[in-house]
Amino acid sequence: MEPPAQPTDLVRFRLTALAVLSASLAALIAYAALHELAALSELVVAAAAVFFSKLAIFGGNLPQSRFNPWELGLLAWTIDLWVSCALLAGIASFERLPLAGRALAEAHGRAGATLREYPGLRRLAFWGIAVLVFLPIPGSGAVTGTLVGRLVGLSRLGTLASIAAGAGAAVASYAAVAVFLGSRWEALASNPLSWVASLLVLVGLLWWFWHRVRSELLKQS
Repeated sequence: MEPPAQPTDLVRFRLTALAVLSASLAALIAYAALHELAALSELVVAAAAVFFSKLAIFGGNLPQSRFNPWELGLLAWTIDLWVSCALLAGIASFERLPLAGRALAEAHGRAGATLREYPGLRRLAFWGIAVLVFLPIPGSGAVTGTLVGRLVGLSRLGTLASIAAGAGAAVASYAAVAVFLGSRWEALASNPLSWVASLLVLVGLLWWFWHRVRSELLKQS
Protein backbone atom coordinates (compact mmCIF):
# COMPACT_ATOMS: atom_id res chain seq x y z
CA MET A 1 0.00 0.00 0.00
CA GLU A 2 1.44 3.34 -1.03
CA PRO A 3 1.78 6.09 1.59
CA PRO A 4 -0.57 9.06 1.14
CA ALA A 5 0.82 11.82 -1.02
CA GLN A 6 2.21 14.82 0.87
CA PRO A 7 0.66 18.23 0.16
CA THR A 8 2.64 20.06 -2.49
CA ASP A 9 3.42 22.99 -0.19
CA LEU A 10 4.77 20.73 2.54
CA VAL A 11 7.01 18.88 0.09
CA ARG A 12 8.34 22.12 -1.40
CA PHE A 13 8.90 23.58 2.04
CA ARG A 14 10.86 20.53 3.19
CA LEU A 15 13.03 20.65 0.07
CA THR A 16 13.65 24.37 0.56
CA ALA A 17 14.44 23.93 4.26
CA LEU A 18 16.82 21.11 3.38
CA ALA A 19 18.53 23.37 0.83
CA VAL A 20 18.91 26.12 3.45
CA LEU A 21 20.36 23.66 5.95
CA SER A 22 22.70 22.09 3.38
CA ALA A 23 23.99 25.46 2.16
CA SER A 24 24.55 26.59 5.76
CA LEU A 25 26.46 23.43 6.65
CA ALA A 26 28.56 23.71 3.48
CA ALA A 27 29.42 27.33 4.33
CA LEU A 28 30.29 26.33 7.91
CA ILE A 29 32.57 23.52 6.72
CA ALA A 30 34.25 25.87 4.24
CA TYR A 31 34.76 28.47 6.97
CA ALA A 32 36.28 25.86 9.32
CA ALA A 33 38.57 24.66 6.53
CA LEU A 34 39.81 28.16 5.71
CA HIS A 35 40.33 29.22 9.32
CA GLU A 36 41.58 27.56 12.45
CA LEU A 37 39.04 25.84 14.68
CA ALA A 38 39.44 28.57 17.27
CA ALA A 39 37.78 30.94 14.79
CA LEU A 40 34.54 28.98 15.24
CA SER A 41 34.16 30.45 18.70
CA GLU A 42 34.23 33.94 17.18
CA LEU A 43 31.60 32.83 14.68
CA VAL A 44 29.37 31.61 17.52
CA VAL A 45 29.79 34.90 19.39
CA ALA A 46 28.97 36.89 16.26
CA ALA A 47 25.92 34.70 15.56
CA ALA A 48 24.64 35.21 19.10
CA ALA A 49 25.16 38.97 18.82
CA VAL A 50 23.23 39.41 15.56
CA PHE A 51 20.53 37.02 16.78
CA PHE A 52 19.72 39.22 19.76
CA SER A 53 20.08 42.50 17.86
CA LYS A 54 20.75 43.35 14.22
CA LEU A 55 22.45 46.51 15.47
CA ALA A 56 25.42 44.19 16.07
CA ILE A 57 25.99 44.41 12.31
CA PHE A 58 27.51 47.84 12.95
CA GLY A 59 30.18 46.04 15.00
CA GLY A 60 31.71 44.97 11.70
CA ASN A 61 33.34 48.40 11.57
CA LEU A 62 35.35 47.73 14.73
CA PRO A 63 39.05 47.12 14.04
CA GLN A 64 39.11 43.92 16.12
CA SER A 65 36.10 42.39 14.34
CA ARG A 66 36.84 39.34 12.20
CA PHE A 67 33.67 39.93 10.16
CA ASN A 68 32.71 42.95 8.08
CA PRO A 69 29.14 44.35 8.11
CA TRP A 70 28.09 42.40 5.02
CA GLU A 71 29.29 39.13 6.52
CA LEU A 72 27.47 39.86 9.77
CA GLY A 73 24.37 40.74 7.75
CA LEU A 74 24.55 37.42 5.91
CA LEU A 75 24.93 35.63 9.24
CA ALA A 76 21.88 37.44 10.67
CA TRP A 77 19.82 36.60 7.57
CA THR A 78 20.79 32.93 7.76
CA ILE A 79 19.78 32.76 11.41
CA ASP A 80 16.38 34.29 10.61
CA LEU A 81 15.89 31.62 7.95
CA TRP A 82 16.80 28.90 10.46
CA VAL A 83 14.36 30.27 13.01
CA SER A 84 11.55 30.46 10.47
CA CYS A 85 12.28 26.96 9.13
CA ALA A 86 12.35 25.51 12.66
CA LEU A 87 9.03 27.11 13.58
CA LEU A 88 7.34 26.10 10.33
CA ALA A 89 8.61 22.54 10.65
CA GLY A 90 7.82 21.88 14.29
CA ILE A 91 5.50 24.38 15.95
CA ALA A 92 3.52 21.58 17.57
CA SER A 93 6.71 20.01 18.97
CA PHE A 94 7.91 23.32 20.42
CA GLU A 95 4.56 23.87 22.11
CA ARG A 96 5.04 20.70 24.17
CA LEU A 97 8.40 21.78 25.59
CA PRO A 98 8.32 23.47 29.04
CA LEU A 99 10.33 26.64 28.35
CA ALA A 100 10.05 26.77 24.57
CA GLY A 101 6.30 26.14 24.81
CA ARG A 102 5.82 29.11 27.12
CA ALA A 103 7.96 31.34 24.89
CA LEU A 104 6.04 30.19 21.82
CA ALA A 105 2.72 30.87 23.54
CA GLU A 106 3.89 34.42 24.27
CA ALA A 107 5.02 34.79 20.65
CA HIS A 108 1.59 33.58 19.51
CA GLY A 109 0.05 36.26 21.71
CA ARG A 110 2.25 38.95 20.15
CA ALA A 111 1.42 37.69 16.67
CA GLY A 112 -2.30 37.79 17.42
CA ALA A 113 -2.01 41.30 18.86
CA THR A 114 -0.06 42.43 15.78
CA LEU A 115 -2.72 40.97 13.52
CA ARG A 116 -5.49 42.73 15.46
CA GLU A 117 -3.58 46.03 15.36
CA TYR A 118 -2.83 45.76 11.64
CA PRO A 119 -5.81 44.00 10.02
CA GLY A 120 -4.48 44.87 6.57
CA LEU A 121 -1.86 42.17 7.02
CA ARG A 122 -4.47 39.64 5.91
CA ARG A 123 -5.04 41.57 2.70
CA LEU A 124 -1.40 42.32 1.92
CA ALA A 125 -0.25 38.94 3.27
CA PHE A 126 3.16 38.27 1.69
CA TRP A 127 4.43 41.85 1.36
CA GLY A 128 2.77 43.00 4.57
CA ILE A 129 4.65 40.38 6.56
CA ALA A 130 7.88 41.14 4.69
CA VAL A 131 7.55 44.81 5.71
CA LEU A 132 6.69 43.78 9.27
CA VAL A 133 9.95 41.81 9.45
CA PHE A 134 11.91 44.55 7.73
CA LEU A 135 10.98 47.44 10.00
CA PRO A 136 12.66 47.67 13.44
CA ILE A 137 9.41 48.03 15.41
CA PRO A 138 8.04 46.20 18.47
CA GLY A 139 6.35 42.95 17.51
CA SER A 140 8.39 42.44 14.36
CA GLY A 141 11.06 39.88 13.55
CA ALA A 142 11.32 36.39 12.12
CA VAL A 143 9.43 34.69 14.96
CA THR A 144 6.42 37.01 14.94
CA GLY A 145 6.47 37.23 11.14
CA THR A 146 6.41 33.45 10.79
CA LEU A 147 3.51 33.06 13.22
CA VAL A 148 1.54 35.89 11.59
CA GLY A 149 2.14 34.28 8.20
CA ARG A 150 0.54 31.07 9.38
CA LEU A 151 -2.31 32.93 11.10
CA VAL A 152 -3.24 34.79 7.91
CA GLY A 153 -3.17 31.58 5.90
CA LEU A 154 0.08 31.88 3.95
CA SER A 155 1.59 28.57 2.92
CA ARG A 156 4.74 27.35 4.63
CA LEU A 157 6.83 28.15 1.57
CA GLY A 158 5.13 31.51 1.13
CA THR A 159 5.76 32.40 4.76
CA LEU A 160 9.43 31.41 4.51
CA ALA A 161 9.84 33.43 1.31
CA SER A 162 8.22 36.45 2.97
CA ILE A 163 10.56 36.18 5.96
CA ALA A 164 13.53 35.80 3.62
CA ALA A 165 12.54 38.94 1.68
CA GLY A 166 11.89 41.09 4.76
CA ALA A 167 14.90 39.92 6.74
CA GLY A 168 17.14 40.16 3.67
CA ALA A 169 16.12 43.76 3.02
CA ALA A 170 16.61 44.60 6.71
CA VAL A 171 20.13 43.18 7.06
CA ALA A 172 21.17 44.64 3.70
CA SER A 173 20.03 48.08 4.89
CA TYR A 174 21.90 47.75 8.17
CA ALA A 175 25.06 46.58 6.39
CA ALA A 176 24.86 49.33 3.76
CA VAL A 177 24.46 52.03 6.41
CA ALA A 178 27.32 50.50 8.43
CA VAL A 179 29.62 50.52 5.39
CA PHE A 180 28.57 54.08 4.54
CA LEU A 181 29.35 55.27 8.05
CA GLY A 182 32.54 53.25 8.19
CA SER A 183 34.02 54.84 5.08
CA ARG A 184 33.00 58.33 6.19
CA TRP A 185 33.44 58.03 9.94
CA GLU A 186 36.33 60.47 10.24
CA ALA A 187 34.57 63.13 8.16
CA LEU A 188 31.35 62.74 10.11
CA ALA A 189 33.17 62.78 13.43
CA SER A 190 34.99 65.98 12.53
CA ASN A 191 31.76 67.64 11.41
CA PRO A 192 28.92 66.89 13.87
CA LEU A 193 26.42 68.80 11.70
CA SER A 194 26.94 66.31 8.87
CA TRP A 195 26.35 63.44 11.28
CA VAL A 196 23.17 64.99 12.66
CA ALA A 197 21.88 65.87 9.18
CA SER A 198 22.52 62.35 7.87
CA LEU A 199 20.79 60.81 10.87
CA LEU A 200 17.77 63.11 10.53
CA VAL A 201 17.42 62.30 6.83
CA LEU A 202 17.58 58.56 7.54
CA VAL A 203 15.03 58.77 10.37
CA GLY A 204 12.78 60.94 8.21
CA LEU A 205 12.81 58.48 5.34
CA LEU A 206 12.08 55.57 7.65
CA TRP A 207 9.22 57.46 9.31
CA TRP A 208 7.69 58.37 5.94
CA PHE A 209 7.98 54.81 4.69
CA TRP A 210 6.49 53.33 7.86
CA HIS A 211 3.68 55.92 7.90
CA ARG A 212 2.67 54.98 4.33
CA VAL A 213 2.88 51.27 4.99
CA ARG A 214 1.12 51.53 8.34
CA SER A 215 -1.84 53.29 6.74
CA GLU A 216 -2.22 50.28 4.44
CA LEU A 217 -1.82 47.77 7.26
CA LEU A 218 -4.46 49.52 9.35
CA LYS A 219 -7.06 49.17 6.61
CA GLN A 220 -9.56 46.40 7.02
CA SER A 221 -9.24 43.46 4.66
